[in-house]
Amino acid sequence: MPDRRTVSARRHGRRRHETATPYTLEEIAELRARFAAPGPVRCPSCGSRFTLGPARRRGAEIARRVVCLGCGRAAIVPNSRSARILVITRHDALRDALQTMLAGAGHEVVETADAWVGLLAYRTVPADVVIIDVLAPGRMEAAEFLRQLRRTYPDARVVTMAGRPSYQGVDPLAVTQAFGAVRTFRMPVSRDDLLRIIEEVRP
Repeated sequence: MPDRRTVSARRHGRRRHETATPYTLEEIAELRARFAAPGPVRCPSCGSRFTLGPARRRGAEIARRVVCLGCGRAAIVPNSRSARILVITRHDALRDALQTMLAGAGHEVVETADAWVGLLAYRTVPADVVIIDVLAPGRMEAAEFLRQLRRTYPDARVVTMAGRPSYQGVDPLAVTQAFGAVRTFRMPVSRDDLLRIIEEVRP
């Protein structure tokens, strides 16, 4: 299981229930409409946010299970504009900045300071997109993280970032592209550019 001290899903105020109370048909219809629109989505019952399950095929559509972090109610909605994003970097300020930009657009953000812990977190619940800091990945190098991740999850969408164009004479972003990164960007990045990258690479 991922180390709870280093992985954060911002789940303040969550209460666990052994049996989830179902949403009404009206609430489910409202949820489906909300998840189809941009921006954060709140529970129609208690006003809390949701945790997102991985996108899965259900008949002719791609759907995901969403669970309210407050009241624990769950529903199946079509694959929404919201995405589950795993952010990996040792730098607290950078994790906080990315979390603010992504969560503000309605995405669920899971953070870790270590790529090895991030790999465990992905194996527990796969993310739609992974963002990893090439020069600050923790105990496991970014290239090794990509190699291990894509060996088990060949369709994983990993975006690499770096704050400088070269390290020891080599472009670190070019190295990660060779290992399967689908996109790269350099820090600092604007909110609009970051959200545009997520939309381009997410499932």
